[in-house]
Amino acid sequence: MDTRRTHPSFEQVTVKPVDGGWVSYVDPQVYPKSRFGETKPYFAPESIFDLRGPDCGSVKLPHAVYWGPDRWFNLTRRSSLRLFYQTVLQEGSIEDINIYLDREILLSIWNELLLPPRVIHLWEYKVKGLSNV
Repeated sequence: MDTRRTHPSFEQVTVKPVDGGWVSYVDPQVYPKSRFGETKPYFAPESIFDLRGPDCGSVKLPHAVYWGPDRWFNLTRRSSLRLFYQTVLQEGSIEDINIYLDREILLSIWNELLLPPRVIHLWEYKVKGLSNV
């Protein structure tokens, strides 16, 4: 019996339109060996031009997006900025993403972000304005 862990391919990932954007998830009924991290939904807006977040200063994320002890992020520090964007992209709703992320900043740091493959796939293939970064 083969007990090696396999991961769903992008063909097994469901991407559906939702109000204002897209959701990506792996249906456990289609891929029964999936773990939570694989079934967790990720969201993306329809267009990168919907992003209207701050481009400087300090920002406090709500508990629903970041549940760490210090929810303040200094967007002038590159390491804090990257963590802020990684967190919002992985944990935020479409509304959170539109409120907290800035289009120009996202374009400038996209290739520096450490993101799950499904997040990258969703954003690069579905979000208008990001596919050729």
